Amino acid sequence: MKHLKKGDQFVVACIDSPTSANAVIAAARHFAERLRDKQLMLMNVSPKEKAEWIKDYGIPYVAMQGDWVTAIEGLPTAFNAVLAVTAVDASAPRSSITNPNTLLRAFRRCKIAYLAVPKDTEAPKYQNTALTVDYQRESKEKLIWASYLARFLGTKLTIATPQYRDSGLRELQDNNLRYIDKVFPPLGITYNSERLDTTGERFRTNPDWHALDILHPDILVARATDPRATDPLDWIFGTPDRKLLSHPSHTPILFLNPRDDLYILCD
Repeated sequence: MKHLKKGDQFVVACIDSPTSANAVIAAARHFAERLRDKQLMLMNVSPKEKAEWIKDYGIPYVAMQGDWVTAIEGLPTAFNAVLAVTAVDASAPRSSITNPNTLLRAFRRCKIAYLAVPKDTEAPKYQNTALTVDYQRESKEKLIWASYLARFLGTKLTIATPQYRDSGLRELQDNNLRYIDKVFPPLGITYNSERLDTTGERFRTNPDWHALDILHPDILVARATDPRATDPLDWIFGTPDRKLLSHPSHTPILFLNPRDDLYILCD
């Protein structure tokens, strides 16, 4: 590690090769500059040898031997990271962290938010943010991150609400929606509302996909799939978060893991 100061908070660009590095660094720099002047740091992890090419970017970096899962889990404690950024490339080999399946496995124990951007992204554009608010408790954490995007990046928010017939699910969803009225007005945050018709089976199981289809946002804030609650069919057809990474819009996805020890930026 070079040129890092104790006490700094970091946006970490997780790069495994120069091929996708520019897209990841551009997105990470965009967030670092706007999230109350966080510092930018590059990270590369290899099971064989430390990457020498990472020095060429002239940015503080960490290059280590090991595995991505362990390094990513330690981001908030070892490196004081508040956000991780990585590329996603459907054509990448399984050995690359940019492969959608490998990406989700590598970040499955991540304790901070992580942004997956298409590897060919040039200039970041985050003018419009979408998120769904459902009955799950992680909706509140998604709302917190959406508030950061509105306050610090100046993005316009659209909050999409799936419709439920079950009264218990509606009550839990209403609790999450009341959280908006509690948190957003004091911060001067406004948003648009969109009702999602989730009567179809596909939309019922993956409302985030439906939100991408109808809202066309520049970035989607989404909950990653809980590995403890996967459906057997997910092994055949793919988990909801895996499907989001293959959406034809190639929208950047800001993921939050369903964890009890998730770190949330509090600036």
